[in-house]
Amino acid sequence: MKTSEGYFRALFSASVTLTLAILGSSLLPVPYAFSKTGVLLGILVMLVVAGSNCLTSLLLLKAAGKTGHDSYEGVALAIGGQKWKVLTQVSLILLLFGTIVGDFALISDVSARAFKGLAAPDTPPAWLVAYNGRGTMCLFAVVAVYPLCCLKGMRQLESAATVGVIVILTVLGIIVQTSIHAGLPAIKSGELPLWTFESAAQLPEAFVVLGFAFYLQPMMMPLLHDMPPGPSGLAITSTAVKIVIIGVACLMYGTMGIFGAARFGQATEGDCLVNTWLGGRREGWIDLFMALYLSISIPPMQISLRYTLDSLVAGEDAPFEWKRHMAETTGITISTLLVALIFPAYAEKIFAITGATAVCIVCYVIPVGLHLKLRAHEKARTPGLALIQQEDREVQALLLPANENEADDVHHSITAIEQNSQQSESKLSQCWQTTHQVVLPVLVVVVGVSLSVAALLTTCRQWFSA
Repeated sequence: MKTSEGYFRALFSASVTLTLAILGSSLLPVPYAFSKTGVLLGILVMLVVAGSNCLTSLLLLKAAGKTGHDSYEGVALAIGGQKWKVLTQVSLILLLFGTIVGDFALISDVSARAFKGLAAPDTPPAWLVAYNGRGTMCLFAVVAVYPLCCLKGMRQLESAATVGVIVILTVLGIIVQTSIHAGLPAIKSGELPLWTFESAAQLPEAFVVLGFAFYLQPMMMPLLHDMPPGPSGLAITSTAVKIVIIGVACLMYGTMGIFGAARFGQATEGDCLVNTWLGGRREGWIDLFMALYLSISIPPMQISLRYTLDSLVAGEDAPFEWKRHMAETTGITISTLLVALIFPAYAEKIFAITGATAVCIVCYVIPVGLHLKLRAHEKARTPGLALIQQEDREVQALLLPANENEADDVHHSITAIEQNSQQSESKLSQCWQTTHQVVLPVLVVVVGVSLSVAALLTTCRQWFSA
């Protein structure tokens, strides 16, 4: 990575790559969530979750800067020790592996619909759509997913990410235009409430969808590794995280959720593309674009998983080797694809549970836990002010007059000034620091745990009612 790279060039690269990483398959169920929460509550939940994930991401980046590590598990080891490192690695592997499997299964569904729609009124080749689209899943895995996953680093996805953003903006534009052209029927009829919600019993499921749509922490750290070294790379990554989570993701999810739900109301499907938007072969093109986007959105997660496994196998600072790189990439792609091919329905339920748990740990518990431990370590050390004051005393001692009484007077004056300076610190400032550094992060953990509990209960209820 060249350190002479321009600030805005690096910021664009980081932002577009993180945009690809954060959106992914999370876009499709957002209209369904808004149809249950209504517009106002949906926006409020979205903002709370976005703010929580932005805070924990920034806390993690701050810890990375202070420890000098650019891997998640490296930061965990430096601050929390071996147990925290193991917890981080296990959680990352469960979360990323399960998410990739789920995305492969979704590609299967979306691409099968795409080829059926494009071939209508004829029938597409059986190998493409048979067995719930497993043939198309393999096709996209070989043609799109695997080649992109073979790239060396996260930032090399920039061109693909730019294409992906264009694709998703095209799909989003179709949904907005179609919904407006239809007159926003669900809003007019009151089926999509603006200020209230439809049913309290359906809120937990909607909260789950919105609650896991903003996590970026696992993909953020491998990106940091590819950024310019030192404080500049850290600052660029932090700015990109704010832009993507608070700006891009909120705008995209909010637009998709409101206009998607405004078109179909309570008939909005969990995958909004199951609803008919354009009809005929044009519907097939929408699904094909989305299948392409889903294929492009898998590599950021796969590269992040490979980054964790490589750190586990070879160590955090191991030199790059193409042989090891390709072996890890191939192994991850084949294993996740096989799980999605062999038992997608069963795997979806298992990984929904492990994913809900891992998201809570990776995105809320560990970043806040490391932040609090780091804060405790810093408070336990000799304060930097005391060291500065000691140096000041030594300098003043060299400048003190030879007269002993005069020297004592100067010494007492310096001591009095120091004491007054320490006592003059505002209690309001101390209260704000405690709120900002302790209370707010703890509240974020409460939000994360609550979302995970809701996800587990919702998944178990769907599992046993099936």
